[in-house]
Amino acid sequence: MFSKQKRDAAQKSKKSKFWLIVIVVLVLLLMLAIFGLPRYNKYLMKGRSANGKAGVEAIKTRVDEYWKTNGNMGGFSIENAVAETQLSNKIKKQWRFYIAWKSAQLYTTEMVDKLKNVNANDYVFIAPYRVIMAVATKENPLREGTKIWFEGDANSFHGYGIDEKVEPDWGVLFPNP
Repeated sequence: MFSKQKRDAAQKSKKSKFWLIVIVVLVLLLMLAIFGLPRYNKYLMKGRSANGKAGVEAIKTRVDEYWKTNGNMGGFSIENAVAETQLSNKIKKQWRFYIAWKSAQLYTTEMVDKLKNVNANDYVFIAPYRVIMAVATKENPLREGTKIWFEGDANSFHGYGIDEKVEPDWGVLFPNP
């Protein structure tokens, strides 16, 4: 009788240890999910948006070079800019690029305002565009229509994988449609 009680106690002890290990493993997995998944998702977002941002940077550089060389944007086309920047076929398939230009009147007004407040030897650059945007296509692993853009006036990137903005503030970009 005494040995049967010992065996029962030993079996209960083994079961208790087993369930304790299972609970500890589940808690560790839960903690990994809570703390690891958001970081992993952010890592994925940055990686997936990198091609779009690289494309926008290349187009922006091409636009700035064209503007500095010609003094105006006459004859500029986004198709030629995409070809001249030698973007990879992957980027060309996954992203479409667009530019929202400033009107000549707005550009001139901004330039005059900035020149009023500048010292003699300061460089003044006013972007001739409001925004340069990349929009995901069907071939992109991101949802079609996902956007990444460079805002000329703010001199900053926004959109998927960069910040929390999903769309530009269209009211600010185009105040008088």
